[in-house]
Amino acid sequence: MADPTPSRPIANPRAEVRPVKRRTRTFRPNYLSFAGTYQCNLRCPHCCVPIEWTDRLDIATAIRFLEQAHAAGIEWLGFTGGEPFLYPEFLVAVTQRAAQLGFRFDKLMTNGLWHTDAAHAQHLLSSLRDAGFTGKIGLSVDKFHGMDIAKLAEFCRVTRKVFARDTILSLSYASRAVDQGLEPIRRLAQALDGVVEWSDLLGRYLLVSEDFTMTACWNHLAPVERAETLPGNPWDGTWFEEDYCEGPGQALIVNPKGEVKPCCGFASDLDQLTIGNIYTDSVEEIIALARRHPVVGTIFRRGLSAIRDEILARDPNALPGATSNHCFFCWYVLTRGLASGVNGGGGKVGRWQGTTPNYTGQLIQLGLRR
Repeated sequence: MADPTPSRPIANPRAEVRPVKRRTRTFRPNYLSFAGTYQCNLRCPHCCVPIEWTDRLDIATAIRFLEQAHAAGIEWLGFTGGEPFLYPEFLVAVTQRAAQLGFRFDKLMTNGLWHTDAAHAQHLLSSLRDAGFTGKIGLSVDKFHGMDIAKLAEFCRVTRKVFARDTILSLSYASRAVDQGLEPIRRLAQALDGVVEWSDLLGRYLLVSEDFTMTACWNHLAPVERAETLPGNPWDGTWFEEDYCEGPGQALIVNPKGEVKPCCGFASDLDQLTIGNIYTDSVEEIIALARRHPVVGTIFRRGLSAIRDEILARDPNALPGATSNHCFFCWYVLTRGLASGVNGGGGKVGRWQGTTPNYTGQLIQLGLRR
């Protein structure tokens, strides 16, 4: 097996599609993702999502925004959460309208453990299929989920049966490196009579069996929010490779409050990255707001490294070191108030607290809850 050495850590499991037609350095989203609910049936120690919140996205408002996105030329649609299948009526209604409009479906991310039994899973998956969903079911499989492998294998078999595609499922896992944290995936492969091997062609691991072909997408784990007590130092001494957020970004990510973010990384639920709200703003207005945003506009025009360079030029000791993790760096500088033009603070469940000077030299309080 070849050594896995991807040139760019994949910061989120939906970053493998979303083609961009032009390469102009600006925010020009071609992807829309809805998180209908924050709530989840699991309590994973590495999750950044505020799963305690009960907000649900209004279906009619989401469909109106979907139609605006289509008119603006956005072509791809995905779903995330929370656990999306805890709000199935949202999935079915939005999928049905998206199929009518001709959207191309990306992934619907799930933990695969929400169902009571096989019949329950088959019913909801069949409703999604009949609504017109033609994308993939993205399955989170890693050590943080306390995986019930037998139930997960049941979900895989039901999904394969309902959609009649061996590629219907893809996997995502969180770890410090791409070749770490694969143990639950190997256990799942064994339950499905499959194997896990590295693909030089794809630059990913694959789970392959007679009935399944699943790509495994790596999430670069970092100690943020609930995961702040986990071991490991994200300041690994190597700076991230500049990519202008072309992979994880170029998207409109809508959370259950209706807030729109330009990405779905660790900082995506911080107020500092809000670029609009679907209850009050149109797609065109939100794109314009994003381009003027002091952080978002800078990242997509000049890169995340431009924010790093400005911070270090102002104060060479402002950062603990260098990190190869794009999303961790973004979360860190936003919560600490180091990025010009936005206040610090935020965070939902983290344990960090205290005061620190922001980019203007004012002291801000860390760890405040809203």
